[in-house]
Amino acid sequence: MELMEEAVNDLPMDLKDALRIVEDPEVDDESRISLAGAILHVVSSDAAIPGVRGTLQHVGSVLVMRLALERAREKSPEALARHAEESPRLLGDLDEELEVARAFLGDGMKILEEVVEKLPEQDFRGHGAKECVHDEEHSTWLYDTVHVSLVEQLEIDEDDVAREIKGAERIRKSLAARARK
Repeated sequence: MELMEEAVNDLPMDLKDALRIVEDPEVDDESRISLAGAILHVVSSDAAIPGVRGTLQHVGSVLVMRLALERAREKSPEALARHAEESPRLLGDLDEELEVARAFLGDGMKILEEVVEKLPEQDFRGHGAKECVHDEEHSTWLYDTVHVSLVEQLEIDEDDVAREIKGAERIRKSLAARARK
């Protein structure tokens, strides 16, 4: 869980790095739209993990973002390799983070994969993921919204994260219960 603790603490900076990937025309459109959806998912405070709120909710946000990045890397390996060099914090530990998450969550990862499948349809305040990639006005709105969210809702306290991450078993239980349905 140490990796997840670090990833949650880095979420605000990861959003900025993800914005750069969304704006990169060398990344395939499908991945850019999915990543824009992941950003919308985070700033809208949607819960990827049922029944989990507060600081632990950010674990779901981090994992959704990581899964979207994994898919983007599969579709646009050269562009994502360049971004990995520019943003090692976001992409450097991607494989290890997802390996640990998959081992810890087991079948519960299917729930998060379902969230990732729906990212291209993500909408927040009338701004859809596709529009945030292809329309300059929506793209500017997304950029501004991320920066407002960083100040107003994503001020992450490292002590809170360290304390809450100890309750990560709730995440596994919640996702496992949902996966059985």
